[in-house]
Amino acid sequence: GRPCPLSAVYEWAEIAPEPITYPGMKQNDYGYFRVPLKNRVDGSPCGVSIYSGAVQAIRRADAQYGRLDWEYRSGERAVHVDERALRHKEGRTKLPEGMKRLYRGLNLDQSGGELYKEYSPTMRDEAYLRGLEKAYRNVEFIVGLAYGDLSDVSEVEKTATEIKAAKQRKYNRVGAIQKNLKACLTDFVDALAFYEELYTANYEFACTFNDSILTDEEGEREQDRKDVAMGVMGLAEYRAKWYQEDEETAKANLPEQSSSVLT
Repeated sequence: GRPCPLSAVYEWAEIAPEPITYPGMKQNDYGYFRVPLKNRVDGSPCGVSIYSGAVQAIRRADAQYGRLDWEYRSGERAVHVDERALRHKEGRTKLPEGMKRLYRGLNLDQSGGELYKEYSPTMRDEAYLRGLEKAYRNVEFIVGLAYGDLSDVSEVEKTATEIKAAKQRKYNRVGAIQKNLKACLTDFVDALAFYEELYTANYEFACTFNDSILTDEEGEREQDRKDVAMGVMGLAEYRAKWYQEDEETAKANLPEQSSSVLT
């Protein structure tokens, strides 16, 4: 494109075209977050959606779900009824009240044959469901999710090692996102400190992400309680870990009977 002067926009006319700098400020006054994925949409350094690489896979999954839905709708039980067996009123056939979904008026046999024929086709939903689960797992793999986040985990025959690997894939993706998000939040807090005239103060920003992707958090906490009871883990260490406190704060917040153990 061609350069456009700021004066071309009324609201920007008074903005100085040269960069504005502030003494002591070494970074931008905002936080910027981008998903840790390569931009394959336009090749720019701008961020993309987490599912940008799975657009086609998601469309295929949606189409497969449509096939499954049509299988259920088209396979609904019905009774084909010859128009001779239906009530006629003013030259029009009338289906039984409340049975319009079940009965369908047709010209079955003009030679005086059967008046009723049941329509109850064999459902092929299991085949469509297997295809849908496969489509879901493909999306999970591309996006970086663990098997079972979208798909039915009971349908995936995996060994313990394979399940661990699937969770590791999700853990790596989430970990990369958290790393970028923490950097964004850190820059954002620095910007707030700058505008509050605290940029050069000795403030501290603490950011911790807790997740239970690879480990069961409740199980880990229960194990730590047992370690405290055994004496292999200190109360201050336990409190610092689970209450997001530094060691000094954790020691200060311990109850007076610090010799007691957790049960």
